[in-house]
Amino acid sequence: MGSKEKEAIVIVLDVGPSMNQAPPGNCTTLETARDVITMILQRKVFAESKDEIALILFGTPGSANKMDYDNITVERPFRLADLDLIQHIRSNIQASTESGDFVDALIVAMDLIHDATSEKASKFTKNRIILFSDLGGEFADDKLQNVTHSLKAMKTEVNMIGLPFDNTDGGGDGDDARDQPSTSRGRGPPRKVKTPQQMAGERLVMNIVEEVNGCIYSFDEVIPAVTMFEKRAVRPTPWKVNLEIGSELKIPVSGYLKVKEATAKSWKSTFQKGHREFTPQTIRSKHLNDDEETEVEKEDQVEGYRYGNDIIPISEEDKKNMDYKKPGKVMQVLGFTKDSKIKKHQQIGNSVYIFYAQPDDQAAAMSFSALVNALYETNSVAIVRRAYSGSSAPRIGFLAPHIKANYEALFYIELPFAEDLRMYTFMSLDNNKRCQPSEEQLAAVDSLIDNMDLMTAEEDEDGDTEALKPKNTLNPYTQRLCQCLMHRALNPDDPIPGIETAIATYLQPCRAVAVQCEPDVEAMQKLFKLEKAKAKENVTGDSIWKASDGGDGEPARKKAKVDDEVNGGDLSMAGMAIGVVTEVGTVDPVGDFKAIISQKDEDRFKEAAGQMGKRILQLVKESFGSQLYGKALDCLRVYREQAIQLSEPETFNAYLRKLKDELKELLKVDFWQDVTKDGLTLIDVTEARDSKVSKDEADKFIQEEEVPMEDEPAAANEEEDADDLLDML
Repeated sequence: MGSKEKEAIVIVLDVGPSMNQAPPGNCTTLETARDVITMILQRKVFAESKDEIALILFGTPGSANKMDYDNITVERPFRLADLDLIQHIRSNIQASTESGDFVDALIVAMDLIHDATSEKASKFTKNRIILFSDLGGEFADDKLQNVTHSLKAMKTEVNMIGLPFDNTDGGGDGDDARDQPSTSRGRGPPRKVKTPQQMAGERLVMNIVEEVNGCIYSFDEVIPAVTMFEKRAVRPTPWKVNLEIGSELKIPVSGYLKVKEATAKSWKSTFQKGHREFTPQTIRSKHLNDDEETEVEKEDQVEGYRYGNDIIPISEEDKKNMDYKKPGKVMQVLGFTKDSKIKKHQQIGNSVYIFYAQPDDQAAAMSFSALVNALYETNSVAIVRRAYSGSSAPRIGFLAPHIKANYEALFYIELPFAEDLRMYTFMSLDNNKRCQPSEEQLAAVDSLIDNMDLMTAEEDEDGDTEALKPKNTLNPYTQRLCQCLMHRALNPDDPIPGIETAIATYLQPCRAVAVQCEPDVEAMQKLFKLEKAKAKENVTGDSIWKASDGGDGEPARKKAKVDDEVNGGDLSMAGMAIGVVTEVGTVDPVGDFKAIISQKDEDRFKEAAGQMGKRILQLVKESFGSQLYGKALDCLRVYREQAIQLSEPETFNAYLRKLKDELKELLKVDFWQDVTKDGLTLIDVTEARDSKVSKDEADKFIQEEEVPMEDEPAAANEEEDADDLLDML
């Protein structure tokens, strides 16, 4: 209900003796009626409804009404729903031994509405009477025609809430309905055989309700509907702006909030002294750091920013000149693009707006319709720059077409700026053989996903329907908060109650989906075996210092490896002293290479791979004999392993082909022989899916003909050289 609509509601409650009858262990009809009225009022309180509610009791020992009807009491005139009324209904209304005429009670209710709505200053836009009774008391039907005529003239709706009626939608069919158990989780009264008086009362009420287009509900139907709390209803306010396309075309549009992230109300601090409550106020003051703590007046204060050792003062005028000049209220089209270019993860913001052409503007409606249909037919969206008001920073978003049978609209969803995006690099799972799922495992997961589809999870009279529709699914956090607040307000000294059954239902998966998925869950438990992981050792300060100095005699290299496994990094003194690695060096090329590719801010594998390739060649070139070959082989081995893990096989394969050719030119084929002995060949498709090299190609690559090494000089030549040297001397 919008904020400008206001309803006059009269609750007419039967407190006669028939309302206080129930078998032992069951709640009476009056107790159930009080619970339902309490729930209705609680919803009004939390929704901050402007509706005003009056309460009339019939069947009371005395009488208190302007029309002097017997056993009818106007318990409370029209006022907003509040905790006092809820507490009064819960604690003070009891059953009596007198019966009252519900037709007379309806006449008193109509008189209250007439007095409230006949005033010139009345703001009521709707009238309603809600009757709570089991219709067990005597009544007169001679005024029936006058009652229905007056209700129609006053445009007053009548709703009846009580026991299920026979031969109506609210009950069952005849005797079958009487024998059925209550479905209100024990809160409604048990059904029993109705008296002739009740049957006659039902016929009379049905006649009245049909004449005024009212409704009849049983307690079983009402309790689930009023159990949940409602938030305050706010009348939608349009955001009017011109949709600018270029410098010449402007289409007047109105935007409404379609979806917005719901937030609970914030807590407020209060101070209670006796029975009075006070709202504390925060007062801030600034003082000099001197002995007197001299207070500095607000007009003598100015903000400053530290620049080196100096503080630069910035006045309010300076800040205004420095600030970004906001464009004001605007929605400007920057361009158009295909809707496939807008990814789901790029759709941000906490709300969605829906835009229509402004009403009563035929030209705007035609232009707007042409734009919507053009976007729809070309599968495109409009990228727009939007600022809500003159004080708002501009945002970027897109307008998507939405066409229905009775309207055309554009949905606005916010997009991120470049600074809002974060790029993370994660290790690929495709190349880890331990993580490769089997076809049977993939089929089991596919079946589970299909059976968890909510679009056809429930059934109604029209067939399969969607479960957990957002417009029908309430937030359990909000419901639980309201439940606890209401309980604390009505029972200040009682502990917080447990979660109500209706709220707990929202925390459970859809029953139909759970039953449908049981075979898939069992299959996944068999296919995906869980193994208990070995707990990692806790790293303490002692272990760090011992690792750095090798105090227990264990080799430092081995201890550093243990630390790496435990904490994901080198915790030795040397390791902690090293800053961010930016280049693969010659001292520890393997460590530098791993450090660079492990940086998650950006993908630096190709950069690190290029540096590693240069270091390998440098080690081979500068090696005295085969002195540095071992180190170069370690580098090549790690390069290959990381290329497989990070799905970069082609980068390594291209380097290895190039390295082989360069070794031939440098006559360093002895190092290549070491490479082939270690089996460091090309990465094939069995090791990495992205590789373009087959298994046979990889094997042949290291089995090709060996490049003949340079012939060693004969021993005779060495002797001849020695003779020539002696002749020269």
